[in-house]
Amino acid sequence: MRPGGWQWRAAEVAVALGAAALFPLLCLNIRVDPMKRIGQVSGMASMGLRYTLCALVLIAITVVAARARRGAGFEATSRLVFAAIAGLATGVIAGGILVSLHGTPFGLNGLNGDAGDLVKWTDAVRAGKEPPPTYPPLAMYLLAGYADVLDISSAHAMKHMQVIGTALLGPATYLSWRLVLRPGWALGVGVIAALPLIQPSPYKPYANVVLMMLVPIVIAFLRVLRRAGDETPIAMARLGVVYGAGFGILCLIYSGWFQWSAPGVLVAALILFPWRGAARNRALVLCAAAAVMFALVAGRYTYAVLTDPVMIADDNYIYFDVGVEPAYVAMWRGDLPGNTGPWPPHGELGGVGLFTIVMVAGTGLAIALGRGRTAVIAVASMLAGCWLLRFWYAHFLWETRLVQYYPRTTAQISYCLLVLCGLAVFYAVERLSREHPVRTQSGVIGSVCALLLLFGFTGSSITDHHMPNGSKPISMGWLAYMSHQFGQGQAARHATPPRDWPLEKRAAGWSAPPRTVP
Repeated sequence: MRPGGWQWRAAEVAVALGAAALFPLLCLNIRVDPMKRIGQVSGMASMGLRYTLCALVLIAITVVAARARRGAGFEATSRLVFAAIAGLATGVIAGGILVSLHGTPFGLNGLNGDAGDLVKWTDAVRAGKEPPPTYPPLAMYLLAGYADVLDISSAHAMKHMQVIGTALLGPATYLSWRLVLRPGWALGVGVIAALPLIQPSPYKPYANVVLMMLVPIVIAFLRVLRRAGDETPIAMARLGVVYGAGFGILCLIYSGWFQWSAPGVLVAALILFPWRGAARNRALVLCAAAAVMFALVAGRYTYAVLTDPVMIADDNYIYFDVGVEPAYVAMWRGDLPGNTGPWPPHGELGGVGLFTIVMVAGTGLAIALGRGRTAVIAVASMLAGCWLLRFWYAHFLWETRLVQYYPRTTAQISYCLLVLCGLAVFYAVERLSREHPVRTQSGVIGSVCALLLLFGFTGSSITDHHMPNGSKPISMGWLAYMSHQFGQGQAARHATPPRDWPLEKRAAGWSAPPRTVP
C-alpha cells in the first residue's frame, strides 16, 4: 500500500479512533474516591503514568521507523503515530471524566440543566414522541438508540455519551483537518487550536466538535469551489452531494455555529467563486448539489429554526459572560452560572494580555504570508462575520434585555484566531524549508515529542478542572460534584434559583438555567 492510498486513510481513521477508545479503557481500573482531593491526585497520577507509557511507545515506534530499512516506512508510520496522538489528546480527558465520575452512574451535572433536558427529550424519543422541533435532533436520536441497544436508562446513557463524545473530539478534529493539511500540521494546527473548546466540552461534547469540524470542512469545500475548472461536472455533482450531506449532518448535531459562520462563508465563497469560463458552470453544479443535499438532510429542521419566533428573538439567559467586556475573546469558560471573580483577567499591555497579543500577531502574520490562500480567506472571513454579529446583537442588550446568544461567539472567534496563528507558523515553516532544507525525520520526531508533552499537560489540567468541587464560585468541577450529589439524593439543596428571578438579580450572581437551544 502506498501512503497516499485509501487503505492508509482507513488505517489512519482506525488508529485515531482506536487510541481514543484505548485510553479510557485503561482508566477503568482506576478506583479512587474522586470526592476527596487525595483521591483526585492519585487518580490523575495513575492517568499520567498510563499516558506516559503510551507516549514512550509512540516515540519509540517513530525512532525505530526512522532507522529501520533506512527510513523506508517512516512516512507511513509517522502518519499513523500522529493519528494515535490525536486519539490520545482527548482520550486522556475522557479517562479523566471516568475517574471524576467513579462511583456514580450519572453524567456530569446529574439530571440538572442541559443534561436533564436532553435526558427528558431522549426519553420522549424512546417513547415514540417528537423532540423539540428547534433543537438539533441527531444527538437525541443517537443517545436513544445507544440506550436501547444497551438496555439502560437515558440518564445513565448520558454518562456514556459524555465519555465517548469527549474521547472522539480529538480524532474528529484531526481527521477533519486532514482534508486540508498534512498529518503533523493537522494535529498541530487543528487540535491545538481546539484546546480552549475542549476545556468545557465534556458536558455536551457534541456541540463544540461541530465547530472544530466545520471550519476545516468549509475550507475544503471552498478549495473545491475555487478549483472547479479542474474537475468534470459529474465529479462536481458528486462532491456537492458529499459536502451537502456533511454540512446537513453537522447542522442536525448542533446548528448554533452555522448562524455565526454563515456571513463569512458567503463572503469567502463570493471571493473564491470562479466567475468566468467553464469553471463557473461547474462551480454552480457543486453549489446546487450541495444545497439540494443539505435541504434533504436538514431542511425540515432548518425551516423550523428560521420560522420559530422564540428562537429568533427571545434569548434572555443572563450569565457571567453577558456582563464581560464584549471585545474580550481570549478565553472561553463556558456558560455556567455563578460569580467568577475578576473576569476578564487584567492584561499587561493596555489591559490586553500576552495571549491576546500572540493571537493578534499570528493573525497578522497569517494574512501577510497567505492572504491569497483559501484557508486564510475562509477563516478570516468567518472571523470577521462572527465578530460583526457579536457586536450587532450585543448592542441591542440595553434596549431589549435579550442576549441572542452573542457570548457564544467567544468560542468561535478564539478558535479562528488560533487557527490563523497555526496557519502562520505553517506558512513560515513552509517558506523557510524551501530556503533552508531540514532533516524531515528529525523534525517529525521532535514534533511527536513536543505534541505528546503538550497534550499530556493539557489533559492533566482539563481533568483537574473537572474533578468534583462543591466550593464557590462555581467551576467545571461543580458538574461532577452535582452528579455525585444527585446520586445521593442531595441535588435539591444545590438547586439554582427559579427561572422567574428578576433579570438584574440573575446578572449579579446566580443565573436561571438556560433554555436549552443552540
